[in-house]
Order: sequence, then C-alpha cells, then structure tokens
Amino acid sequence: MSGGVIPTVRVRDLEAAVAFYVDDLGFVLVRGDPSEGNCAVTRGDARVMLESAAGHYSEGYNEAIRGRLGTPSAVALYIEAPDLEALVERTESRGVETVDPLADRPWGQREYTIADPDGTWLTFWRVVDPG
Repeated sequence: MSGGVIPTVRVRDLEAAVAFYVDDLGFVLVRGDPSEGNCAVTRGDARVMLESAAGHYSEGYNEAIRGRLGTPSAVALYIEAPDLEALVERTESRGVETVDPLADRPWGQREYTIADPDGTWLTFWRVVDPG
C-alpha cells in the first residue's frame, strides 16, 4: 500500500479502541500493539492509525492532543464497505452508536454512519446497484 492520506484517530484507551475497530467493525490489526501507543488497522483498502495520547511528540503537541481527546468533530472517515448491510447488522447487534442510519443517497451510494467510543464518526458506504 502506498502512502496517500492515512488518518490518525487519537483515543483515550488504545486497547479498547483496537478491540472496537477489530471486533465490532471488522478491521485487521496490521502494525503495532496497544502497549506501543500506536497501531495501524485496515479494512479493505482503508488504513487508519490508532494512537494513544502518549509522549510521541513535542510537549506542546502532546498537551494539545490530550486536550482535544473526546471533543466533538465534524470530520467523518469515509470508508467503502462492499459488505455494508452485513456491517450494519454486526454493529447494531453489538450496540455501536448509530449517527445516521442506513440510507440511499442521491449520488448513487448507500451509506451508514457510526461513532467510535471516542466520538469519531465513520461513514461506511457502497455503490447502489442501478438495477
């Protein structure tokens, strides 16, 4: 996989976040361990970094990260999910918070948005069959 844009989701509890992304959303842990403070997970072609508020950076930046943890954001990660309906069933059965229920959009996609335990929104989508 080449670089591109890889979002980093900063979390309060990295072990819980990795478990949520892997167990509840079907991501695969591909690098790191929660004890290291930084992990990479993938789902299809999507790659997301999960990071705790450890001391990886300058003191000012570390403090800014800790200050922003758990605060709301209008940003949502947009992740293609060919298995969208199965993912909706999976997340609903596990009590994952639904932000926007499954719906067809006028641009030809079906979408569903959930929130992770730290409030990050993830919109999963697939192309709607025109047939």
